Amino acid sequence: MKKSIIIRVFLSLLLLLAAQAQGAMIITPSTPGIILGSSLTPPTTSTNCEVACVNTAFGLTGASALTAADLLYKSDVFGTSGIGSDSGAFAGSYTTTFSNSATDPEDALIQYVLSQPALSCPACYLAIKDGNQSPSYYFYNLASWNGTENLSLQDFWPRQGAISHVSIWGRRDGGTPPAGVPAPGAVVLMAIGLMAIGVSKIRRKSRAGQA
Repeated sequence: MKKSIIIRVFLSLLLLLAAQAQGAMIITPSTPGIILGSSLTPPTTSTNCEVACVNTAFGLTGASALTAADLLYKSDVFGTSGIGSDSGAFAGSYTTTFSNSATDPEDALIQYVLSQPALSCPACYLAIKDGNQSPSYYFYNLASWNGTENLSLQDFWPRQGAISHVSIWGRRDGGTPPAGVPAPGAVVLMAIGLMAIGVSKIRRKSRAGQA
């Protein structure tokens, strides 16, 4: 009986942790998007063309055009231990890990930080920049992104360059912690509670067996 109770407790804990796992949206150079090509006269040096190129790529003009103030999140490769250096209005809500190389990565994983405000915008756009290659940018419409699932960027410039930074632009509707996403501390407390219940049951059965 003791063993079955312990197994039940651990299974419950695993289910709780699994509930915290966020889905992933995989984005590669072949994912439908906009490659900054000849029609947008891309820079072939390290010059950045955001936010103007985001507006051009998606036809945002007039009142719908974005400005520098609409930078929601940006992560530059040169952070520490593979983690990018973050900026933007939601810098505290996301973290980006670059991989394959600390200084010349092909992949990046943008993850939502639990309990922090999540992005919710009528239209968000992702820009992936290389320092010196052509195409120098890839752009994607994040209309189907819910703001909390991981953005997994894979296989960018695998033979000729690497990601220099990633950025998300858009007009936000605000940003609040999504319902049903408890903070990491809450998960720990629930796990401790489950363990305590299991230990309590074991003790009661042990006492009953000794009586």
